[in-house]
Amino acid sequence: MKFFKYIGFGLLSIFLFFIGIAVINTANQAKPSETFIPFIEQNMPEIAKWDKAVFERLMSEDAFKSITPEQWELYLNKVSSLGNLESVGQLTLENSSSVSSFSNGTKSTVVYLVPLNFNTGPAHAKIVLVHTKDLGVKIHHIKFLADRLLQ
Repeated sequence: MKFFKYIGFGLLSIFLFFIGIAVINTANQAKPSETFIPFIEQNMPEIAKWDKAVFERLMSEDAFKSITPEQWELYLNKVSSLGNLESVGQLTLENSSSVSSFSNGTKSTVVYLVPLNFNTGPAHAKIVLVHTKDLGVKIHHIKFLADRLLQ
């Protein structure tokens, strides 16, 4: 009987350990409505000025440096054809994930689809944002979708 008692306590301890990890992960996860949505709403007008320095400031270092200066010039020339931003619509959360590690803390990643109205017509931006305690919110990827960009 003692054997089963020790097995029961062992299994209960393992179960409680994993429940504790799940609770800690959930508690440290960035809340989209408090973290990501204000970031997008505040920075989208700046992004739509099509200034490379704004992208450098808002993007993660790895994401920004993965594109050559020539590619940046081509990209900004193309997306600047969208014109001036007039309004930002209701954001749609497409995906959300969070990863915790003991050495790096919690890293939350979200994907938002952002409807935009420019003076040349409607468009969407698909934005992948990453949040860490050290860096805050950074853009990992941004893609503008509009009929005008296909011309």
